[in-house]
Amino acid sequence: MEQVQSNTKVAGVDVGKHQLDVAVHGLEDVTQVDNGPAGLAELVAWLKAREVGRVGLEATGGYERAARSALEAAGLEVVVHQPMEVKLFAKLKRRRAKNDRLDARLIAAATAQVEAVKAAQDPRLVELAERLTAYEQITDKAAELKTFLEHVTLKDVAKALKTQIASLTRLKAKLAAQVLAQIKANPDLLARFRLLISLPGVGPIVAATLVVRMPELGQMKRGQAAALAGVAPYDRDSGQWKGQRFIAGGRTRPRRMLYLAAISAKRHDPSLKAFAEQLLARGKPAKLVVVAVMRKLIEAANLVLSRQQPWIRQPT
Repeated sequence: MEQVQSNTKVAGVDVGKHQLDVAVHGLEDVTQVDNGPAGLAELVAWLKAREVGRVGLEATGGYERAARSALEAAGLEVVVHQPMEVKLFAKLKRRRAKNDRLDARLIAAATAQVEAVKAAQDPRLVELAERLTAYEQITDKAAELKTFLEHVTLKDVAKALKTQIASLTRLKAKLAAQVLAQIKANPDLLARFRLLISLPGVGPIVAATLVVRMPELGQMKRGQAAALAGVAPYDRDSGQWKGQRFIAGGRTRPRRMLYLAAISAKRHDPSLKAFAEQLLARGKPAKLVVVAVMRKLIEAANLVLSRQQPWIRQPT
């Protein structure tokens, strides 16, 4: 759901681990509160006293979650900016000075430029996203230990590493089961999951990731899903790069899962396998081919959710 920008007062919040610095766009008003329940209640009251309707936050690895939930629960519109967005906005406005209060003003100014605001986040997806993050980080940790184990010659060290890897593997399986169980317990999420899992190369964890991390799927125009996932090609027609296209931005975590799906799909789905082989025959690099398959998959995901119909295998 999108809402067109109006005369709503806008504030920016610079999120820290222990405190929140707040500024209202166009006003001199600033304040600082604790990043905890009491501080968040104070923040909401302070914003409402100034008739603020929209608040911008910068994603800070999870420290912004409680603030976002409290603000949305209070009926405020919330925009969560990626750090790169704020950095580029500062560069555009030629703002070099930096401290917490100036950052809050900068975030407020960036938020004031936003033309549309996403619907409030689904609290169910917040918990699922945290479990998925733990799953992904444990997967990376287990892979790192396995690589390290290949070079270990001491038996006692190897045994300890194998024990730790086994423990991580069990925890990983437990987290995956919890995510899938929660999705299946919610009919609307389960319906999306079943449509996504009909796509070639998309297994349960990939489908779950798209359900949780890309709730906008099914409501976007052609090309928007690829841009959101960071697999859309962009021109860079200057100098040595003339004629070449590059991907940039997007959501890193779902893109990683989409990569795994693309690797599987181009091997086992006849249509996508033929598509990949055609690109390779035209001299396209292997990495570009994988990205092209990823782009087809995410656009197909948007399509099946939009039409509410499972994917039908295309004839070769």
